[in-house]
Amino acid sequence: MLSNEEVTIRLLLACFVGCGLGFQRRKSHKPVGKRTHVLISVASCLLTMVSAYGFTDLCDSPNVSVDLARLVVGIMTGIGFIGAGIIWRGSTGSVQGITTAADILLLAVIGITIGLGLYYPAMVAFVIAMVALESNTIEDRFKRRMAKRAQAKAEKALQEKAALEPPENAPALEPPENAASSEAQESAAAEQK
Repeated sequence: MLSNEEVTIRLLLACFVGCGLGFQRRKSHKPVGKRTHVLISVASCLLTMVSAYGFTDLCDSPNVSVDLARLVVGIMTGIGFIGAGIIWRGSTGSVQGITTAADILLLAVIGITIGLGLYYPAMVAFVIAMVALESNTIEDRFKRRMAKRAQAKAEKALQEKAALEPPENAPALEPPENAASSEAQESAAAEQK
């Protein structure tokens, strides 16, 4: 049997993972948010602990056969039901909600993993999930940054070009007289005197 401290650690870790993934989904304006993610993760963790450790007294009895994986399979069936309810076809014909359904499936598996006390694989899966879910946001930020740089570069090129060309409404300047023609004018003026 698990100690109270170990049960608390597992449930709090499942809550943390649910909060993290739920916050990301809510930030992305998805239909399933933090509270739902926390409930799924904690429920999966708790049911896994019950499945793995709750029937130890029955396992010692020679007349009782216990399948410890049966409750875990029940979790996955329930998550499949929830996931199917999240997926829908939009007005344009596109299918939406698949990423959220996959996220909930992974969250249930992470909760099961934490419930079994396998913290390291659970946290690695959590980090991978966060990176995967944030990848569109990171990609969008990168694209916006590159577009801003290209726009700034184009504006700078236009400003440099405008600095080299005279404005269209500026008065035309007479070409400077060359030295030979000014000498000729001076000599003609001197002869008249």
